[in-house]
Amino acid sequence: MKLIARTLLLISLVSVPALGRAQQIGQPIGGTGYGPTSTGYVDFLAGLAYTDNALLTAGGQRNDGIGTVGFGADYSRQGTLSINLLGNIDRLQYIRNSFSGSFYGNFKGDALWGTPSDPLQWLLSDSFGEGMVDPLAASTPANLQWVNQVTTGPYLNLNFGLRNRFTLYGLYGRSNYQTSPYSSQTYEGGAEITHKLAGSTSLSLQASDARTAYLDPAALIGSPGHGAAYYIKQAQIEFQGRYVRTNVTLGVGYNIIDYASHQQGAPYYNVQLSRSISPFTTVFVGAQSEYASFGGSMQSPTALLGAEGGVPQGAGFITSSPFNERIVTAGANYDRELTTVTLSGIYQQDLYTQQSQYDNRDATAGLTLGRKLQPTMSIQLQVYSSYEDYSHYHAHTHSIGAVLTLSKQLARAAFGLYAGGTQQSGSPGVSSFNAASYHDIEVGVYFTYDLLGQANSSGGAGLGMGVPGLPGVP
Repeated sequence: MKLIARTLLLISLVSVPALGRAQQIGQPIGGTGYGPTSTGYVDFLAGLAYTDNALLTAGGQRNDGIGTVGFGADYSRQGTLSINLLGNIDRLQYIRNSFSGSFYGNFKGDALWGTPSDPLQWLLSDSFGEGMVDPLAASTPANLQWVNQVTTGPYLNLNFGLRNRFTLYGLYGRSNYQTSPYSSQTYEGGAEITHKLAGSTSLSLQASDARTAYLDPAALIGSPGHGAAYYIKQAQIEFQGRYVRTNVTLGVGYNIIDYASHQQGAPYYNVQLSRSISPFTTVFVGAQSEYASFGGSMQSPTALLGAEGGVPQGAGFITSSPFNERIVTAGANYDRELTTVTLSGIYQQDLYTQQSQYDNRDATAGLTLGRKLQPTMSIQLQVYSSYEDYSHYHAHTHSIGAVLTLSKQLARAAFGLYAGGTQQSGSPGVSSFNAASYHDIEVGVYFTYDLLGQANSSGGAGLGMGVPGLPGVP
């Protein structure tokens, strides 16, 4: 499942809690004993763009203006109430009414009350993303629909001394789709035994069982699975370590899905490694494989690899079938007072349990160059290239894009100008997909205001607000 994020490029690898993975946010086992700390920012965003191809078509191009208002965040607060916010949500309005006004973005927010040393913690999580009606068509509002996933529930902790903890949890999740009849609710229970090894390292055994049922199964009669509920069982062992220069998560196990009277299993793994190889340079690698639904996958550790922490990705293809999601990512970030360079790549494969004709793969590479021209003025160049393939149909698309941004910081506010474009070529093969071919040029202005914290002006304040079809628009 590839969430819509063509408006963003990699800044850092993100690790946020997945549905069914206890204690991946908040304090280390036993708590810190210190007061709350916070980093990052929450921004108000507004902008106006001009595009020479609002419909993103090869012919019959139509120019239009696009107004945007919304917010962007890359914020973390640790304490008795831990909060993680990442991504952006914007309201788009086409001035010449090429499309109706709509919401657009990719966002994940988590709030965890309590610390691991407390007997009770409570998680509230919300994820917002976009899905594609036609997986290879242009990502215009006509081919997108929003999907929202809410998860909440308690964690019950029983601590044995300072090094051992036993946790039981129960979570309720609900996925809502804007137009498709795939809205569902998930009930999940699990257990975890965690042992603190030394410093900020721990080893845990985890097991979970989740049941997902569609809210309107009658609407899915005739589709694969006929609207039947499905079950995902998972067990793994996981190591987490935080060192002076290195953060690592290594989880391995097995997961089983039972869907439409058919049961199958596959290895589970979750690997995330980042290391500072110099005072200015960080490298990272990541890999993940698990069963998920479109909505549920928005809760995964790599779901926001395109939101202030990932390479630009196309929107995922929305179907009723769950799938096995496999992701590999790698990159490096160089950050000095005047210059930033980020290089990143991601490979993703989705294998559907009941609709194997939709199996697909996607590869994307991105580069971001930033330079401070003055203490309050910076320039940034972002480029990317991506390839998506549906081998069963011999269908594919290839996209390249670039955007140049000039920004000016004024206390808590920032102003910017940008210009960029995207070119995509596609072939539908033997499918009925509309594999879009088009090119698009856009120019625009934007304004951001720091509601909380301060955005990094050297990298282009306000990155995260976007317009369909253009990568990296602030």
